[in-house]
Amino acid sequence: MAFIDTALSYDPVRRRCDLLFDGTDLVLDDTPVTPVLLCVGLDRRAHSDDELPDTTAQGYAPATLNARRGWCGDCLDKLGRLAGSRLWLLKRRKQDEPTRLLAENALREPLEQLANDRGWPISAMARWVAPGVLGWQATVQRTTIAINQAIA
Repeated sequence: MAFIDTALSYDPVRRRCDLLFDGTDLVLDDTPVTPVLLCVGLDRRAHSDDELPDTTAQGYAPATLNARRGWCGDCLDKLGRLAGSRLWLLKRRKQDEPTRLLAENALREPLEQLANDRGWPISAMARWVAPGVLGWQATVQRTTIAINQAIA
């Protein structure tokens, strides 16, 4: 079964995704790039036993309504599945092996769901690439996506 998505492009300088426009219309994408960017880039709702990052050091306290975050479109999934990853929970963690392992698990969680939905082989890994910077890499089919993100 073929899947077509509206194409997303990741801008590493601005650290965000945007829809691709070819000048007259939105670009369509039949590669794994767009679904991987969505499943890893969206914030999955935290589990009840997840330790939430401390945001009080940034000068604000999270609203109780959305402290566990989550994508609003989750309510539309008839099977009750959640979109996105829980990588956002690692934002204030220490640079150590337990954090790296948590990152790999947070990365695999949505990718395995994507692999099951679309029948694509996947692999995922995370490693420390610089002080306070976690690099993760996901390979789906024969496409590899690698992104670095600040931790700590």
